[in-house]
Amino acid sequence: MELKRGTRINNRYEILELIGTGGFGSTYKAIDHLINRYVAIKCSERSLSHEAKILKALNNVPNISHIYDYFIYEDKHYIVMRLITGISLAEFRRKNGGTISADMIKQLLPTAMITLDQMHEEGIIHRDISPGNFIISEDNIMYLIDFGAATSLKELHLKNHNIFRHVGLESPEQLREDLQGPWSDVFSLCVTIVFLLTGEGIPSAEDRKAFDPVPGMLTRLSLTAKMQNALINGLSLDANKRYKSIKAFSNDFFGKISDNELSESYSVHYHAKTFIGDRVVNQDNFMVDTMYAYAGEDCEIKGYIDCNKDEYHLVAVADGVASSCHAELASKAAIQAVSHFIDNNIYNEGLAENIIEEFLLQVNEKINILSEKIGKTATTLSIFLWKNNEYCLANIGDSPIYKLSKGKLELLSKEHSLAREKIDAGLDVKPRDFHTLTRYLGKKDAAGSDMAYIRTGRIEAGDIVLICTDGVSKVLSDNTKKRYMKIDGDRAMKKLYKSVSRHENMDNCTAIILKF
Repeated sequence: MELKRGTRINNRYEILELIGTGGFGSTYKAIDHLINRYVAIKCSERSLSHEAKILKALNNVPNISHIYDYFIYEDKHYIVMRLITGISLAEFRRKNGGTISADMIKQLLPTAMITLDQMHEEGIIHRDISPGNFIISEDNIMYLIDFGAATSLKELHLKNHNIFRHVGLESPEQLREDLQGPWSDVFSLCVTIVFLLTGEGIPSAEDRKAFDPVPGMLTRLSLTAKMQNALINGLSLDANKRYKSIKAFSNDFFGKISDNELSESYSVHYHAKTFIGDRVVNQDNFMVDTMYAYAGEDCEIKGYIDCNKDEYHLVAVADGVASSCHAELASKAAIQAVSHFIDNNIYNEGLAENIIEEFLLQVNEKINILSEKIGKTATTLSIFLWKNNEYCLANIGDSPIYKLSKGKLELLSKEHSLAREKIDAGLDVKPRDFHTLTRYLGKKDAAGSDMAYIRTGRIEAGDIVLICTDGVSKVLSDNTKKRYMKIDGDRAMKKLYKSVSRHENMDNCTAIILKF
């Protein structure tokens, strides 16, 4: 029976809308009133304890809907998870005219390969790979969902007779109830890819025994010979002849993720500067890694960060919201919290996005407590966190984060302003809308982790990252930022600030440049 909007569960979660239904239950968007953040809740008449156990085991695997809670309430079973917003790969295919090109698949699926490969390394197989169980987020990152059929390889009973399944996508060993493993997910993934490319499934294993039309199907597609051979191998009826790992298939079908991998130990050159501009007070603040820097009227630091695969490193900027009380104290409090956060988590083995979510819950509460003492105050906050060759960023407000990679400048963050909302909605924008923030730290009855835009990705050798406040970003064009970021050494920051200082009524301005 579908839960109605407004239903309260466990005196904590309020149902907002139905997201989807499946063989293992229905999933809803809800609000967690205890910490005021949006969540996804899966509800079922039968036990979800096995799925909850699987999700807990995958807590450090990226790009899945991580579990927050599991409980039984009024004879129903509930799993509370991170809310992933976007559209399924199945819906994306329909909106794309029924098929997806090989080039588009190569753009969308590599992150999902990393997720599947890490799942398998944790000893978990999904067993329900399908277009409907991949979600494309707003920033085009692929998430894997629905772990109701997943199981541990340590379990001896890998039988499939009680498992809801997508007919036509199962591996032959799932149908025969033979031994299953990562190779079973490889098969279902390859069927999914063929379906996306052609809009059609493949014949059943029984029909393929006498004559296998799959190789002929693949030759009619715009695929390289290597990609065709990878799919033929992945779709082999004999599990012994199939890829034994997602990584092996991915390397053949997609190619290596990067030819510019960072080594296990490497250096990052940083240069950070803040300047008061024409204002009375500098409400900006920043920090670089474990070095906390109070802004004051003028501050500049530079040097190198030595990195290795076991350590987290972080830079951050905060810009006090000018309309609030003593905004410079809010930005300082946020940066101090970031400093304590990285000190306590530099060797944390957890997943970066989970760590940041927990931190944002705490720092928003800290700013709210500050508001109770000095009057309503608020600040933006943008964080760039990395470990080895992967990054995770979070931003609340309008201090942007850019990445320059292979000559291409990309805005990684998302602007939380009234102007941006109106532009996205096709509405007329007024000048004051650019100065009206829709999200900031210090909001009452809101969770920082829910307000923040969080994104993950990979870093390559040669990448350059710019994180700055709007006093910099709104007076320089993207081409100008790109040109200055490419300049070697300390001259990049000098050129950037010389250009910013030409503008009248100069705002507080803060910038950090990282060169990997």
